[in-house]
Amino acid sequence: MILKTFLIFLVGLLGYSEWLLGTSYLQRPIILGPLVGLALGDIQDGIIMGATLELAMIGAVSVGAYDPPDLVSGSIIGISLAIQTHAAPGAALTLGIPIAAIMQALGLATGQPLMLAFIHKCDSAAEKGNTHALTRNMLIAGYIQDWPGIVFIPLAFYFGSSTVARVLNIIPSFVQDGMNVAAGLLPLLGFAMLAQMMMNKKVAAFFFLGFFLVAYSGITTTGVAIFAAVMAAIMYVFFEQSPVHKKVSHVAEQEEDGFDEF
Repeated sequence: MILKTFLIFLVGLLGYSEWLLGTSYLQRPIILGPLVGLALGDIQDGIIMGATLELAMIGAVSVGAYDPPDLVSGSIIGISLAIQTHAAPGAALTLGIPIAAIMQALGLATGQPLMLAFIHKCDSAAEKGNTHALTRNMLIAGYIQDWPGIVFIPLAFYFGSSTVARVLNIIPSFVQDGMNVAAGLLPLLGFAMLAQMMMNKKVAAFFFLGFFLVAYSGITTTGVAIFAAVMAAIMYVFFEQSPVHKKVSHVAEQEEDGFDEF
């Protein structure tokens, strides 16, 4: 149990290493799920539960002032406890989303002020030209803003598996059925949030084309993805690279004033 707790801690630390490794998909459930499953010796359930959480949280991205829930803690705690209790993938979703919201609130209330204190130290180190202190304080700031998740992930896994098992056993069947229904609806909400950000008149037709191909032709989603890649290549070769398009692009470049950086 100690070894598994330590491995879960390392997975959480990796998920919170955005300031060290750069912005990536390491903090997404679809990556953390298999890592948790590998640490617990059940990579298949880790993949399935990670994909389930990813579908539900696919629209949870930081856009503007919006701060999404803490996907790292929600994913790791929800998936690890669900695997430990041999629960269904819906249990990981049911546990993960509330935990992600709670950790987000703790991080904003306590982690952000601590992070800002070290950011001011970074400013001071930059003024003095002390690159070592600047790097050290920046990395500390990146981790300390997520201290609730870093601390509570291993603690919740170590102390929570038996408690969660007892809670799951006493939950009435109709409540579990309701949670399973909600778990099935939440991925739709995630897709709706993603579609709201990207849907417009140019891509709507392609969206419905892919939907009807899967629904009525028996083609798998992999087949639709390959079909879409071929279609994109054909459109690029025969439309984007046509002489008329090149002439229009050349005229547009001549009309630019040189100040458009986008």
